[in-house]
Amino acid sequence: MKAVYFTEPGIENLKIEDIKEPENGLKIKIIKAGLNPLDYNLIEGNIVYNVNPMPHIPGSEVLGIAMEDGNTIKKGDKVIVYNRIFDNNCDMCFSGNEHLCYNGGIWGVVTNGGYSEYVSIGEGNLFKVPENLDDNTSVSIGIGALTSYRALKRAGSSMGKKILIYGMGNTGIFTAQLAKYMGLDVYALSRKTMPYINTFKEIPNDFKADIIINPLGGELFSDSLKHIKRKGKIVTYGVLNGRFSNIDIANIYTNEIEIYGSTGGSRLDLFELLTIMGTRKFTLPVYKEYSLWDIKEALNDFKNRETGRIIFNL
Repeated sequence: MKAVYFTEPGIENLKIEDIKEPENGLKIKIIKAGLNPLDYNLIEGNIVYNVNPMPHIPGSEVLGIAMEDGNTIKKGDKVIVYNRIFDNNCDMCFSGNEHLCYNGGIWGVVTNGGYSEYVSIGEGNLFKVPENLDDNTSVSIGIGALTSYRALKRAGSSMGKKILIYGMGNTGIFTAQLAKYMGLDVYALSRKTMPYINTFKEIPNDFKADIIINPLGGELFSDSLKHIKRKGKIVTYGVLNGRFSNIDIANIYTNEIEIYGSTGGSRLDLFELLTIMGTRKFTLPVYKEYSLWDIKEALNDFKNRETGRIIFNL
């Protein structure tokens, strides 16, 4: 099969060659793959995770067609990969938090990923996608939508609450749509305008929200504390603008503000999310679609895009 791989970091070091097809799992023919910051930074060598194996096939977000029957997955089913590796043998796994498994990690980082014609993976990592979703939205569920849904759950989202989302990237757009579905009053800090939410280019000083989702980090994280109500909840799942921030600790405890970390999501989260997404139309803007074999061009274009995501086709 044809695959993208590298032996050392750097876009210039990517190779596309025929390699042996993988075994030990259900065979999936890849039809689409997403390009995320995770994939970009993995290829460039800018991640904190240990990459394995080497040579390495990247790609942590894919949509494919099952090529054989499993117990519940049937040949011809359109599926996405739950992109967490887990051992099913620790307290995190036993408690339904497979994404936090001590001996696991991200599929495509601690294992070879999906930038290839085929993958083979255990049925426990495969989920059938709702028929009403288009392929570009479906391929974006495993990272963008799942991260958003888990963060909203961590925040205790419920009807009538006011939510402020920092940034309208892929996860932010999913967060806004899911929050609307849940009945929240949705606001966002973004240079982009969205038809279904209230958008600020600069947040008014007197604006306060019950929930804040802030994946940007840096000093914008401390800014969150100015706009959270008493007993409000702040959730972070990223550090796009930096890992460190100056925080007024007194403001946190005197107002009983709760700060949550969130990463990815569990298989139960993904099951719930797919059930929700099967009931109504969710969409995600696409900046450009490339053949996977034009990956170097796509990676060079990745940071220059203004809005929407990059999708690979096979």
